[in-house]
Amino acid sequence: MRFRGVLFDFDNTLVDSAAVLPKAQQKVAELIATYIGKPQLSMEIFKVLKRAEEVLELHGVYDRDRYWHHVLAELGLGDAVDERLLRRWTRAYWEEYMKHELFPDALHMLRTLHKVCKLAIVTNTDGLPGMKRQRLEKAGILDFFEVVVIAGEGGVDPKPCPQPFRLAVKMLGLSPSECLMVGDDPVKDVAGAKAAGIYAVLFDRYGRKLLSARPDYVISRLTNVLEIVLGKHF
Repeated sequence: MRFRGVLFDFDNTLVDSAAVLPKAQQKVAELIATYIGKPQLSMEIFKVLKRAEEVLELHGVYDRDRYWHHVLAELGLGDAVDERLLRRWTRAYWEEYMKHELFPDALHMLRTLHKVCKLAIVTNTDGLPGMKRQRLEKAGILDFFEVVVIAGEGGVDPKPCPQPFRLAVKMLGLSPSECLMVGDDPVKDVAGAKAAGIYAVLFDRYGRKLLSARPDYVISRLTNVLEIVLGKHF
């Protein structure tokens, strides 16, 4: 067997986060609209919030409290809002976001791989200490993984920095060439893993990803990982 260890991203790789993201954003948009006394503007605020989240995440900002600061600034409200209110909005966001579900083929794939090789999760922080671990626990998959690295917390740089990948490999007791990284992001997952000397799989369920990096494999189903690792069709 070529690979002794497989590393996984979490959001939009093992769980369908894209399905719940708009609902989480809409929830906060409604709360902000109510706060400013203009509930009829919730859809416009949703558009502002969505754009702010896309830009800030692209720049490696994961603290949702800061997202709401930017939204309020665009609405001309500056930084006048109470920090405790920002945090309540953040918790409301994650409460809605946490309704994500595993992709249908995730459990079978993890159960099969868990029997034959070492597994790790390498995922970026949610910007709120403890939230990513809470979401992982809710997904019910932590028992499959020997190692969990939450990049961007505990002195570990966020992906696509190679540091979290190297740390996961070291904690597994393996070498980079023995490991495979599976993720949906061409930059954070593929480029980051390749920079760490790890083979990379781009998970592109709908065939829509722009190949800004060169993955070793491109897959559309999680069971394709079993074919790569075990050399069998599932």
